[in-house]
Amino acid sequence: MEIILPVITLSVLGAIFGVGLAIASKVFAVKIDPRLENIHGLLPGANCGACGAAGCFGFAESLLSGTMPLDSCKGVTDENREKIARILGQTIEKKIKKIAVLHCNAGAKVKNKYTYTGIKDCVAANNLMQGPKACLFGCIGFGTCVRACPFGALSMSREGLPVVDIHKCKACNKCVTTCPKKLFTLEAISHPVHVACSSRAIGKNTKAVCPVGCIACKLCEKACKFDAIHVTNNLAAIDYHKCTSCGECAQACPAKTIHIRKDK
Repeated sequence: MEIILPVITLSVLGAIFGVGLAIASKVFAVKIDPRLENIHGLLPGANCGACGAAGCFGFAESLLSGTMPLDSCKGVTDENREKIARILGQTIEKKIKKIAVLHCNAGAKVKNKYTYTGIKDCVAANNLMQGPKACLFGCIGFGTCVRACPFGALSMSREGLPVVDIHKCKACNKCVTTCPKKLFTLEAISHPVHVACSSRAIGKNTKAVCPVGCIACKLCEKACKFDAIHVTNNLAAIDYHKCTSCGECAQACPAKTIHIRKDK
Protein backbone atom coordinates (compact mmCIF):
# COMPACT_ATOMS: atom_id res chain seq x y z
CA MET A 1 0.00 0.00 0.00
CA GLU A 2 2.88 2.33 0.83
CA ILE A 3 4.27 1.86 -2.72
CA ILE A 4 0.95 1.98 -4.61
CA LEU A 5 -0.13 5.38 -3.23
CA PRO A 6 2.95 7.30 -4.50
CA VAL A 7 2.69 5.58 -7.86
CA ILE A 8 -0.97 6.60 -8.21
CA THR A 9 -0.16 10.13 -7.10
CA LEU A 10 2.66 10.48 -9.65
CA SER A 11 0.47 9.00 -12.39
CA VAL A 12 -2.31 11.49 -11.67
CA LEU A 13 0.15 14.41 -11.57
CA GLY A 14 1.72 13.20 -14.83
CA ALA A 15 -1.68 13.08 -16.47
CA ILE A 16 -2.55 16.58 -15.23
CA PHE A 17 0.77 18.02 -16.43
CA GLY A 18 0.40 16.21 -19.77
CA VAL A 19 -3.04 17.68 -20.34
CA GLY A 20 -1.72 21.09 -19.29
CA LEU A 21 1.19 20.92 -21.73
CA ALA A 22 -1.15 19.80 -24.51
CA ILE A 23 -3.45 22.74 -23.89
CA ALA A 24 -0.49 25.16 -23.64
CA SER A 25 0.95 23.89 -26.92
CA LYS A 26 -2.34 24.73 -28.61
CA VAL A 27 -2.81 28.11 -26.94
CA PHE A 28 0.75 29.37 -27.30
CA ALA A 29 1.61 27.69 -30.62
CA VAL A 30 3.36 29.95 -33.12
CA LYS A 31 1.50 29.85 -36.38
CA ILE A 32 3.85 29.43 -39.34
CA ASP A 33 2.80 30.67 -42.74
CA PRO A 34 2.78 27.57 -45.00
CA ARG A 35 4.28 29.71 -47.78
CA LEU A 36 7.47 30.20 -45.78
CA GLU A 37 8.96 26.78 -46.49
CA ASN A 38 7.94 26.97 -50.14
CA ILE A 39 9.69 30.31 -50.60
CA HIS A 40 12.76 29.21 -48.65
CA GLY A 41 13.06 26.14 -50.87
CA LEU A 42 13.20 28.35 -53.98
CA LEU A 43 16.00 30.59 -52.67
CA PRO A 44 19.65 29.77 -53.55
CA GLY A 45 20.55 28.63 -50.03
CA ALA A 46 23.91 30.41 -50.04
CA ASN A 47 23.04 32.38 -46.87
CA CYS A 48 25.40 35.07 -48.13
CA GLY A 49 23.60 37.93 -46.40
CA ALA A 50 24.03 40.18 -49.45
CA CYS A 51 20.31 40.98 -49.36
CA GLY A 52 20.64 42.40 -45.86
CA ALA A 53 18.68 39.64 -44.13
CA ALA A 54 19.96 36.93 -41.79
CA GLY A 55 20.39 34.25 -44.42
CA CYS A 56 17.87 32.83 -46.88
CA PHE A 57 15.33 31.88 -44.21
CA GLY A 58 15.42 35.40 -42.80
CA PHE A 59 14.95 36.77 -46.31
CA ALA A 60 11.94 34.49 -46.85
CA GLU A 61 10.40 35.83 -43.64
CA SER A 62 11.07 39.40 -44.78
CA LEU A 63 9.35 38.72 -48.09
CA LEU A 64 6.25 37.47 -46.35
CA SER A 65 6.19 40.41 -43.97
CA GLY A 66 6.67 42.83 -46.85
CA THR A 67 9.75 44.45 -45.32
CA MET A 68 12.08 43.52 -48.21
CA PRO A 69 11.52 43.40 -51.97
CA LEU A 70 12.17 40.26 -54.00
CA ASP A 71 14.84 42.07 -56.02
CA SER A 72 17.04 42.20 -52.90
CA CYS A 73 18.18 38.64 -53.59
CA LYS A 74 20.61 38.53 -56.50
CA GLY A 75 21.27 34.81 -56.33
CA VAL A 76 17.81 33.44 -57.08
CA THR A 77 17.27 32.20 -60.63
CA ASP A 78 14.78 33.93 -62.93
CA GLU A 79 12.58 30.82 -62.90
CA ASN A 80 12.44 30.65 -59.11
CA ARG A 81 11.98 34.42 -58.88
CA GLU A 82 8.81 34.08 -60.93
CA LYS A 83 7.61 31.18 -58.74
CA ILE A 84 8.17 33.20 -55.56
CA ALA A 85 6.37 36.17 -57.09
CA ARG A 86 3.37 33.95 -57.81
CA ILE A 87 3.37 32.69 -54.22
CA LEU A 88 3.41 36.29 -53.00
CA GLY A 89 0.78 37.35 -55.51
CA GLN A 90 3.18 39.77 -57.20
CA THR A 91 4.12 40.48 -60.78
CA ILE A 92 7.74 41.12 -61.74
CA GLU A 93 9.52 42.49 -64.74
CA LYS A 94 12.34 40.50 -66.26
CA LYS A 95 15.63 41.99 -65.15
CA ILE A 96 18.68 42.56 -67.29
CA LYS A 97 21.44 40.27 -66.04
CA LYS A 98 24.34 42.08 -64.44
CA ILE A 99 27.82 40.83 -63.69
CA ALA A 100 30.77 42.06 -61.67
CA VAL A 101 33.43 43.92 -63.67
CA LEU A 102 37.00 44.41 -62.44
CA HIS A 103 38.51 47.81 -63.20
CA CYS A 104 42.18 46.86 -63.02
CA ASN A 105 44.51 45.42 -65.59
CA ALA A 106 47.80 45.32 -63.76
CA GLY A 107 48.26 42.55 -61.22
CA ALA A 108 51.82 41.21 -61.43
CA LYS A 109 52.70 43.88 -64.00
CA VAL A 110 52.97 46.42 -61.17
CA LYS A 111 56.00 46.25 -58.93
CA ASN A 112 55.80 46.22 -55.16
CA LYS A 113 56.96 49.27 -53.24
CA TYR A 114 57.77 47.14 -50.21
CA THR A 115 57.80 43.50 -49.15
CA TYR A 116 54.58 42.59 -47.40
CA THR A 117 54.80 39.68 -44.95
CA GLY A 118 51.50 40.06 -43.14
CA ILE A 119 48.16 38.29 -43.50
CA LYS A 120 47.35 37.51 -47.13
CA ASP A 121 44.24 39.61 -47.05
CA CYS A 122 43.61 42.68 -49.22
CA VAL A 123 41.83 44.63 -46.49
CA ALA A 124 44.62 44.01 -43.97
CA ALA A 125 47.34 44.83 -46.51
CA ASN A 126 45.57 48.02 -47.58
CA ASN A 127 45.75 49.29 -44.00
CA LEU A 128 49.54 49.39 -44.32
CA MET A 129 50.44 52.31 -46.57
CA GLN A 130 47.50 51.48 -48.89
CA GLY A 131 49.00 48.13 -49.81
CA PRO A 132 52.34 46.92 -51.19
CA LYS A 133 51.67 47.76 -54.84
CA ALA A 134 53.39 50.78 -56.37
CA CYS A 135 50.04 51.78 -57.88
CA LEU A 136 47.82 52.96 -55.04
CA PHE A 137 44.69 52.31 -57.11
CA GLY A 138 45.50 48.78 -58.29
CA CYS A 139 44.48 45.29 -57.21
CA ILE A 140 46.48 44.03 -54.23
CA GLY A 141 46.01 40.48 -55.45
CA PHE A 142 45.47 38.44 -52.28
CA GLY A 143 42.06 37.16 -53.41
CA THR A 144 39.89 38.47 -50.58
CA CYS A 145 37.10 39.03 -53.11
CA VAL A 146 37.42 35.42 -54.28
CA ARG A 147 36.90 34.12 -50.76
CA ALA A 148 33.99 36.51 -50.21
CA CYS A 149 32.04 35.36 -53.27
CA PRO A 150 29.31 32.94 -52.10
CA PHE A 151 28.72 31.57 -55.60
CA GLY A 152 32.27 30.64 -56.59
CA ALA A 153 32.17 33.14 -59.46
CA LEU A 154 35.67 34.53 -58.87
CA SER A 155 39.09 32.95 -59.23
CA MET A 156 42.64 34.28 -59.28
CA SER A 157 44.59 34.30 -62.54
CA ARG A 158 48.32 33.68 -62.95
CA GLU A 159 48.71 37.44 -63.32
CA GLY A 160 47.38 37.90 -59.78
CA LEU A 161 44.01 39.33 -60.79
CA PRO A 162 40.51 38.09 -59.96
CA VAL A 163 38.62 36.67 -62.94
CA VAL A 164 34.81 36.77 -63.12
CA ASP A 165 32.90 33.72 -64.34
CA ILE A 166 29.91 35.40 -66.00
CA HIS A 167 27.89 32.17 -65.85
CA LYS A 168 28.22 31.89 -62.07
CA CYS A 169 28.14 35.59 -61.15
CA LYS A 170 24.85 36.64 -59.53
CA ALA A 171 25.74 40.32 -59.11
CA CYS A 172 25.31 39.88 -55.36
CA ASN A 173 27.57 42.89 -54.69
CA LYS A 174 29.85 41.02 -52.27
CA CYS A 175 33.01 41.71 -54.27
CA VAL A 176 32.03 45.36 -54.65
CA THR A 177 31.75 45.87 -50.90
CA THR A 178 34.71 43.64 -50.01
CA CYS A 179 37.41 45.14 -52.24
CA PRO A 180 39.28 47.87 -50.30
CA LYS A 181 40.28 49.55 -53.58
CA LYS A 182 36.69 49.63 -54.88
CA LEU A 183 37.74 48.00 -58.15
CA PHE A 184 34.45 46.22 -58.92
CA THR A 185 31.23 47.56 -60.39
CA LEU A 186 28.08 45.74 -61.46
CA GLU A 187 27.34 46.22 -65.16
CA ALA A 188 24.77 44.81 -67.56
CA ILE A 189 26.09 41.72 -69.30
CA SER A 190 25.05 43.35 -72.58
CA HIS A 191 27.87 45.89 -72.11
CA PRO A 192 31.08 44.07 -73.08
CA VAL A 193 33.36 47.13 -73.14
CA HIS A 194 34.95 48.39 -69.93
CA VAL A 195 37.89 50.42 -68.70
CA ALA A 196 40.27 48.12 -66.83
CA CYS A 197 41.79 50.81 -64.63
CA SER A 198 40.84 52.88 -61.60
CA SER A 199 43.85 55.18 -61.33
CA ARG A 200 43.18 58.86 -60.77
CA ALA A 201 46.84 59.80 -60.94
CA ILE A 202 48.10 62.01 -63.74
CA GLY A 203 49.21 60.17 -66.87
CA LYS A 204 52.97 60.28 -66.33
CA ASN A 205 52.65 59.05 -62.74
CA THR A 206 50.41 56.18 -63.79
CA LYS A 207 52.79 55.19 -66.58
CA ALA A 208 55.72 55.26 -64.17
CA VAL A 209 54.22 52.46 -62.04
CA CYS A 210 51.88 50.61 -64.40
CA PRO A 211 52.39 49.76 -68.10
CA VAL A 212 48.68 49.08 -68.70
CA GLY A 213 47.01 51.91 -66.79
CA CYS A 214 44.98 54.80 -68.21
CA ILE A 215 47.31 57.72 -69.01
CA ALA A 216 44.45 60.14 -69.79
CA CYS A 217 45.69 60.68 -73.36
CA LYS A 218 42.09 61.08 -74.62
CA LEU A 219 42.76 59.10 -77.78
CA CYS A 220 39.72 57.00 -76.91
CA GLU A 221 37.58 60.15 -76.87
CA LYS A 222 38.77 61.12 -80.33
CA ALA A 223 38.21 57.62 -81.72
CA CYS A 224 34.62 57.26 -80.44
CA LYS A 225 32.04 58.35 -83.02
CA PHE A 226 29.20 58.20 -80.52
CA ASP A 227 30.58 60.49 -77.80
CA ALA A 228 30.37 57.53 -75.42
CA ILE A 229 33.69 57.81 -73.61
CA HIS A 230 35.30 60.73 -71.82
CA VAL A 231 38.36 61.23 -69.64
CA THR A 232 37.41 62.76 -66.32
CA ASN A 233 39.83 63.24 -63.44
CA ASN A 234 42.57 61.43 -65.39
CA LEU A 235 40.48 58.33 -66.03
CA ALA A 236 38.41 57.22 -69.02
CA ALA A 237 34.77 56.41 -68.31
CA ILE A 238 32.16 54.86 -70.62
CA ASP A 239 28.62 56.16 -71.01
CA TYR A 240 26.71 52.93 -71.63
CA HIS A 241 23.63 54.84 -72.77
CA LYS A 242 25.64 55.87 -75.83
CA CYS A 243 28.15 53.03 -76.22
CA THR A 244 27.52 50.69 -79.17
CA SER A 245 30.40 48.33 -78.35
CA CYS A 246 32.05 49.15 -81.66
CA GLY A 247 35.51 48.71 -80.11
CA GLU A 248 37.10 51.81 -81.63
CA CYS A 249 38.15 53.12 -78.21
CA ALA A 250 39.91 49.85 -77.39
CA GLN A 251 41.76 49.94 -80.68
CA ALA A 252 42.91 53.51 -80.07
CA CYS A 253 44.08 53.00 -76.47
CA PRO A 254 47.92 52.87 -76.46
CA ALA A 255 48.06 51.20 -73.04
CA LYS A 256 45.43 48.56 -73.91
CA THR A 257 43.48 49.61 -70.86
CA ILE A 258 40.07 49.30 -72.52
CA HIS A 259 38.85 45.71 -72.77
CA ILE A 260 36.11 44.08 -74.81
CA ARG A 261 34.67 40.92 -73.35
CA LYS A 262 34.59 38.26 -76.08
CA ASP A 263 31.72 36.16 -74.75
CA LYS A 264 28.89 38.69 -75.04
